[in-house]
Amino acid sequence: MKKNRDFEFKKARIEIFVKAEYAKKFRRSARISIRKRQKFMDEMTRKIGKKFGKDVLCLVDFSKGGFTTLVSPAHTESTDLGKLYNSFTHPQVCYTSHCIDRFSQRTENEENCIIKLDAYMNDALLTFGENEGHLACPTGVFAYGVDGGRLIVKTYINFELLSEEQILKFYGPGTATMLPEECLAEDESQTDFMLCEEYSDQPDKPQD
Repeated sequence: MKKNRDFEFKKARIEIFVKAEYAKKFRRSARISIRKRQKFMDEMTRKIGKKFGKDVLCLVDFSKGGFTTLVSPAHTESTDLGKLYNSFTHPQVCYTSHCIDRFSQRTENEENCIIKLDAYMNDALLTFGENEGHLACPTGVFAYGVDGGRLIVKTYINFELLSEEQILKFYGPGTATMLPEECLAEDESQTDFMLCEEYSDQPDKPQD
C-alpha cells in the first residue's frame, strides 16, 4: 500500500510541474505547432529527468486547447540487488539502479533512461541464449540474470569498452547482432582485426 501511495504522490508532483511549465509557454486557446510541441517535450523530458529521476514516461495531449498528461513513473521495488525499475514495454524485464547509472554515464544520457533502455532492449532480446548472462545490441552489451521468472538487467557496457575477444564473442560469425556501422571498415587495409575471412571470389560449387 505504501508503495502505491509513493507512486501516486510522485505522479501528482510531476503533473503539477508539467502543467505549470505548460502554462508558462502557451496560451490555453492557442494552436501549437509541431515544432513547438517537440521543443516543449524535449525540454520536459530533460527537466523531469533532472528533477524527478530518469524513470518517468510523460506524454502531453496538446489537442483542443486543453491539457492532459499521461505521467507514469516506473514501478520500483527494493531487493538484494538494490532498487529495481520495471521496463515500460517489456513486462518481464527490470533494470537495476546500477544499470541505469551506467547506461546514463556511458551513453551520456541525462534524460529518460528507461525509454532508451527499452529501445535498446528490443534488439538485445533477440540474442537471448547466444551468450548466457549477456544480451548484445548494436551499441553494446547488457549483463543480466534471471530471478523469479524475470530478466534482471544488471549493467550496460558500451561497444567502445569491449575487448577484441569480447567483440568476437558477441558480434562474430553465427551471432544475431549487427556491428555498429561506424565500426565497419570499407577496405581490408583499414581494419584493426577481422571477424571472419571473406572469399575474394565465389567458392567453387561442390561436384555432383
